[in-house]
Formats: sequence, structure tokens, C-alpha cells
Amino acid sequence: MSNAVVPIQAPLFREDDFKQEGLGFINQWATQVTLASNLANGSVGPSILPSGIDMQGGRVTGLSAPQHPTDAISSGHAQTQFSAQSLQPQLDIGGKNTLKGLAYLYQLQSTGLTGTVALAKITGGGANGSLSFTNGLITGFVAPT
Repeated sequence: MSNAVVPIQAPLFREDDFKQEGLGFINQWATQVTLASNLANGSVGPSILPSGIDMQGGRVTGLSAPQHPTDAISSGHAQTQFSAQSLQPQLDIGGKNTLKGLAYLYQLQSTGLTGTVALAKITGGGANGSLSFTNGLITGFVAPT
């Protein structure tokens, strides 16, 4: 980084700048002036904006993998880590995060066992239901309410 002081350029505003861009245009220009001023006086570093960051329709690119819970993530990271397609193997029968009731229901059906699976009530004042199996076949159903 050069230690040379870079003069701040004063723009010539046009009426169209305000019609098309509005307040965003002034905010963008003021940000550039502030950054140039901070660079000139040696106080560069991250800026924390109290109301968030207005990208004016721009893109944020080059995000690395998150290291902390509040880090931003790229759409590619979200797709590979949290999409239905990426989570399916964990949630399918036999996966490490299979719903216990679903796994038990599958076990009863596929192995020909006999038993009953409770179905959770639908409303706060409702009642649980059940699904009964005999030799792997559904033989009874009580709807939850």
C-alpha cells in the first residue's frame, strides 16, 4: 500500500443522478468519500454499519466456508450442506437421523412384525391416534384429533 495521499474527487452531479438512483446514489458517493478519507488518514479496517449493508442490487462474492454461527454463507454452501437432496441420505430409513416413529413403522411393515405406532395429536386439546400392524400389514387405524 502506498503512503501517498490520494485527493478526493468532487463529482459533478446531474439531475438524472437523483431521478434514477435517488438516495442510493448519494449514499454510495458518501461511502466512497468516507473510505478514501479513512485510507488517507490511515484508519482503514472493517466498517460496522448500524442499519446493515445496502448493496444497491450488487452481489457479494467470494465467501469462504463459515467459521462462526453468524458468518454469511454462499448459495453453493447452502445447497451442498442443507438442501433436501443433501440431507436425504441422513433422513431416509436407515440414515442416522431417521424419525424414530417412521423407522419403527418401516421395520414393522418390512419384517412382518406386529405392533402399534402412536400418532401424535393434531391440536392441543385433541387425542393421540394409532396405526396397528399384524404380520406387517395395517390392521387398524385411529385418527388423531
